[in-house]
Amino acid sequence: MKAFLPLVVSCVMGVVPAMAGSKSAALLHVFGELPADGLLQTPCLPTPNTALTADDTEGFAARTRTNETYGMPGWTRGQGGHFHKGVDILPVHFEKTDDTVRIEYYDPKTGRDFAKNETVLVPKDEIYTILDGKVVMANRDESRSGYGRYIMVEHHFADGSPFISMYAHLDRLEVGEGDTVQRGQRIGWMGRTSSNSGGRSYLKAIPHCHFEVGRVINNDFGGTAEAKSLYPRVLGGKYDPRNIQPYQPVKFLRGYHAQTGTMVTVSRATPGLRAN
Repeated sequence: MKAFLPLVVSCVMGVVPAMAGSKSAALLHVFGELPADGLLQTPCLPTPNTALTADDTEGFAARTRTNETYGMPGWTRGQGGHFHKGVDILPVHFEKTDDTVRIEYYDPKTGRDFAKNETVLVPKDEIYTILDGKVVMANRDESRSGYGRYIMVEHHFADGSPFISMYAHLDRLEVGEGDTVQRGQRIGWMGRTSSNSGGRSYLKAIPHCHFEVGRVINNDFGGTAEAKSLYPRVLGGKYDPRNIQPYQPVKFLRGYHAQTGTMVTVSRATPGLRAN
């Protein structure tokens, strides 16, 4: 599918253009190799969506009318030209409204653009941290990033090496930077936030939580000439999304659950609708 979001914004929405030409660009386009020692905990799922337990990626990840793999990680955007670092997890609880939003699509089969009015949905899902960790970034200002409101939590592998999990496009954050969190703790609510108008339109039609896991590439990133030249400006210093090499998030969740033979989920009451 041809991205209808401007490329200047797409990089901070987890979609990295193939022609990005910085020193870290190669790492942004390649999933990192997970340490052999694994984790000390089994991660839980980041939302109430348990379709992954049944190997059902269709019910787990967002898709569009012309791209069935749109919400999956990898070279799934822009007809294989844009790299998606995370997985876009669909809501389980949502409100279907009477409103519609007009979405512009590209059909690779016909080579034509077309527009479609889609029903506006309001997500109600809670967001959970997948492991014990510390909040290192909590962006409450959706105008600062294509990710909208998002949270980054730092965790550690069994060998002590750090990595982050990220939860984006949130409606409400319930933790702040420096907070210690526990596996399965509610840290926010799924939303439709983004600094980009095209992204907000898409999220109205297909709301989701953009979920990533990855590692910091350069611990001094915030002070580099590369970082200073970026637009939008750097957020979170070394924890800027453009300084995170991703791990394959679906394989991450499945792989560590496979080690224990069970998938850890969080059981809660159906959440109520939360306002922005």
